[in-house]
Amino acid sequence: MVSGPLRVFYNASALPRQQAGAGVYTLELGRALAARESLRLDVFAPRDPGFGIWTGTPGGLTGRLAWEEFQLGRLASLREADVYHGPHFATPRTNTPTVATVHDLTFFRLPKRYDAAHRAYYRRLARTAKRARRLIVPSGAVAADCVRYLGYPPERIRVVSEAPRAGLQPPGEAAVAAFRRTYAIDGPYFACLGTAEPGKRAVDAIRAMPRILDRAPKAVLVLAGNPGPLSTPLRREADRLGVTGAVRFPGYLPDEDLASFLGGAVALLFPSLFEGFGLPPLEALACGTPVVTTATPAMDEVLGEGALFVPVRDPGAIANAALSLLEPARREDLAARGLEFVSRFSWERAASETESVYREAAS
Repeated sequence: MVSGPLRVFYNASALPRQQAGAGVYTLELGRALAARESLRLDVFAPRDPGFGIWTGTPGGLTGRLAWEEFQLGRLASLREADVYHGPHFATPRTNTPTVATVHDLTFFRLPKRYDAAHRAYYRRLARTAKRARRLIVPSGAVAADCVRYLGYPPERIRVVSEAPRAGLQPPGEAAVAAFRRTYAIDGPYFACLGTAEPGKRAVDAIRAMPRILDRAPKAVLVLAGNPGPLSTPLRREADRLGVTGAVRFPGYLPDEDLASFLGGAVALLFPSLFEGFGLPPLEALACGTPVVTTATPAMDEVLGEGALFVPVRDPGAIANAALSLLEPARREDLAARGLEFVSRFSWERAASETESVYREAAS
């Protein structure tokens, strides 16, 4: 058993320049861990994350796999770490006690969501996590997948909930008005995320728009996210349905616009096929915005009474739920319930629970 401050080698080498999903987790958890007096973090990252060392990592999937498997453990040993944490799967061969975070295993569940190279990379990367003394997962749904696809012992898995980004809260009227001016949005709008991943099913939000426009002719769908191969098909679908003028593609939105984007929307439409946790819906709730999402793992587990649930691949149900939120009293009631619900989640709590997992592994 390690007593006193625990020295943690925190592998943030996969940190992207534009934060989403696992990148948000790595940053927010790292900041909360670094603030704990009971821990000493050594952070390995491709750029300065603001709470640790700053160094480079190899590029390319093939070279990266070998580096993660054989060099990371050597670095952890050199730093005399009590425990190694891979917040994005990677678990090296090392004598240092190891912890890994598995965010989801969609590359097993929904293989067509990835091209062949990335599918093979992520599957091999995920299998390195089988070496970890403990696995951290964001939901029971992912825990079950780790047992199913990786054969990992369930008694060594710990569920640690994520949380909205620090500082996300309902925006002021001026901030929302500025966002509307920037993106030329006049009427009520629905937010949506996921232009780059087919599993997010943004196409179902677009297919809901004809029915929404029948009852709310000035409504707009603002579909944000990194441009990718799906952008053109999504635009074509909007054109096919005759709703091109009611669908906006602002691209990737910087963090400073996120609260205004989410908080100014009537609702977030999030018709994903599967999520390991579902951070965007939770962040929408933190901004005072109701969520319409699918009744799928782990959405029903994580969001509970904090969202409206619809069946998968059902644009009609999405439209009906979205239209119900155009009633001010209905929206205000759900927004208030969502704010109360999301207050249960925090990165400070996640860091405390993560430290407990570290101490289990180190012992």
